[in-house]
Amino acid sequence: MSPLTVLESVRDPAGIWNLPAERLAATAARFPDVRFVRAEGEEHVDVVLRTADIVLGFCLRARHLPIAANLRWVHVTAAGVGGVLFPEFIASPVALTNARGLHAISMSEQAIAMMLMLERRLHRARDAQVAHRWVQAELADDTPAMGELAGRTLGLVGFGEVGRAIAQRARAFEMEVLAVRRHPSHPPEPAHEQWGPDRLPELLARADWLVLVPPLTADTAGLLDARAFALLKPGARLLNLGRGGLVDETAMLRALQSGRLAGAALDVFRDEPLPEGSPLWDHPEVIITPHTAGHGPRYWERAMAQFEANLTRFQAGEPLLNLVDKQAGY
Repeated sequence: MSPLTVLESVRDPAGIWNLPAERLAATAARFPDVRFVRAEGEEHVDVVLRTADIVLGFCLRARHLPIAANLRWVHVTAAGVGGVLFPEFIASPVALTNARGLHAISMSEQAIAMMLMLERRLHRARDAQVAHRWVQAELADDTPAMGELAGRTLGLVGFGEVGRAIAQRARAFEMEVLAVRRHPSHPPEPAHEQWGPDRLPELLARADWLVLVPPLTADTAGLLDARAFALLKPGARLLNLGRGGLVDETAMLRALQSGRLAGAALDVFRDEPLPEGSPLWDHPEVIITPHTAGHGPRYWERAMAQFEANLTRFQAGEPLLNLVDKQAGY
């Protein structure tokens, strides 16, 4: 019997999300009975897919399915799966797994850091440092005023591994945590309460901090539109670590300009890289990070550990972890 063949294609144009060759080599050494092939361009992908059983990465396209006769499983090293959910693949019997939970530590730590930065006016202090200005009196009288996380209400939209990790850390800062998710569960911990999507308007009205970490699906695209911002508690702040498509950026800018939205910390955007002419760059109450919240020092170690655990299960005929519902999109 021919060995299992894994086609690895974890690549991105910027290079930050490229799987290091040494990480793949370490996995190959642990599975000597599996053939691993690194993708070397589109023509090479076309050739290898004719015999590949597994795809590790994002190379699969609709034109590949008719030739990928052996393909049974695709694993992506990210939580978002929109890049591979084309109609032909959704309708196929090929299993899809993702890296759900991989980003929980780094993203939850970044969430707390960004909230602290805005609450404690650290962004203003940093701007003043660059200008060599001592702004003690200005910060003391600043608007919004210097605040604390303790006693604030955190509204979480999305309550997977990342949402739960954020809730755990937020509770350590004595925040009240309310979570909206598609299927609330009880008991609600680590949130104080879990609500269904029908209570999103109530969450918007109560949250001092609105944090977005749901998957981007047909149901969540454009979730924060002009109507949602009109329902938002005046003076609330927004943190988006999910996907840029969750937010109507024009409506968000209007809310920032009117003061209804007191600030925003954004790691993801509708268009990436964020266009040079975007007014978000210059807004004094917006903190921008270039879609790096999910990255950390042990990213690839954890990513490959997830894949290896599933590869062991695949070889044994056991159910795969982090199986994606291709119809639902997560």
